[in-house]
Amino acid sequence: MLAIGSFLLPVVFLNGAALDIEYGATSATPCVVKMIDDSKSDPGSSYSQVDGHPLVTWATLARFPYDVPGKDEQADPELRKKDKYPIPEEVKKLNGQNVAVAGYMVPLEVRAEDGKAASFMLVRSQMTCCFGIAPKMNEWVFVQMGNEGAAKVVMDIPVTAFGVLSVGEDYSGQWTLYRMTADKTAYPKGW
Repeated sequence: MLAIGSFLLPVVFLNGAALDIEYGATSATPCVVKMIDDSKSDPGSSYSQVDGHPLVTWATLARFPYDVPGKDEQADPELRKKDKYPIPEEVKKLNGQNVAVAGYMVPLEVRAEDGKAASFMLVRSQMTCCFGIAPKMNEWVFVQMGNEGAAKVVMDIPVTAFGVLSVGEDYSGQWTLYRMTADKTAYPKGW
């Protein structure tokens, strides 16, 4: 977990394990570092709270196999069989919920006037970028900042997005499984 203000932020790795780092109030305060593994936790259990929002981890969002649509399915979304790619009930229950999700930012729409992101992908792995590993459909969230807001663009730094999560396949110019209209974002201390 990384401290952000008065709360902690998990840094989640590809295997579902997270590095738990708790920073002190000052740079002179030592930090506590330990590995935690939440990949076996029950996703139906209560979530940790971050700034009044349930923190939904990638251990929940990415715990099931999910494929990107094939070429035929991309050309004709009606060919996509919903029963072939079932979404677990505990994940479906997150639809419409106001949650926090932590990950790494891949900016999509950056405003020219202030250099802030109006939309971005929040991805599970820091290795996800144009030169890295392509994420699975359930390893990223399309985030649109609400109320004409925007987020500070940071690369390779964990970001927490807070907002309403939509769960389910959608094709609106791109395939998405998770979408969020975010109210705010948070960053580690000093960013």
